[in-house]
Amino acid sequence: MQQQQRKRNSIIACVFALLIGLAFPSGLSLAQSTPKPAAEIEKAPPATPREKPSKETPEKKAAEAGGEQGGERAKEPYSYDPTNKPDPFKSFIVVRRELEEEREKEEPRTYLETLDLSQLTVTAIVIGENKRWALVQDSKGEGHVIKLGTSLGRKRGEVVKILENEVVVREHDRDYRGKEVVTYKSLPLPEAD
Repeated sequence: MQQQQRKRNSIIACVFALLIGLAFPSGLSLAQSTPKPAAEIEKAPPATPREKPSKETPEKKAAEAGGEQGGERAKEPYSYDPTNKPDPFKSFIVVRRELEEEREKEEPRTYLETLDLSQLTVTAIVIGENKRWALVQDSKGEGHVIKLGTSLGRKRGEVVKILENEVVVREHDRDYRGKEVVTYKSLPLPEAD
């Protein structure tokens, strides 16, 4: 019996809450429910009379506000200049596919250009008086000697720095719109145990 009474009370509470939500969609705020003090009511500015709506069109108002120049601007036709802008109606998926096809047509010159940078591990770095070399190991376990300017990776990467504990590679890629993006990747030398 008590369970039925509880169910009934909870259903009534839900219906009541739903009705309040429908009646006050923005909710009740504290400012609406509390009366304003008399001091605030007295300080309120007097109401200003409303302006009568004019029968002028917005174009006339703009022309009057801007003088003759405003009217001239409204008469000038708009023209779109597509110079250095992407085609807004061309799908970026189509652009990406075209870029991938171009990249496939470019044949890699060396074995290191067929590998991704994540497949390479720096195993040693040699720094001489005038030159710097690094030894990288691919996923097969084969070692390759690289120096400044060596092409590396699928994204037209090039070794730009060989430091004491890392090799920095500059990669040239294209984003989904075809714009060239240059990124710098670091291949760290693993710490000795």
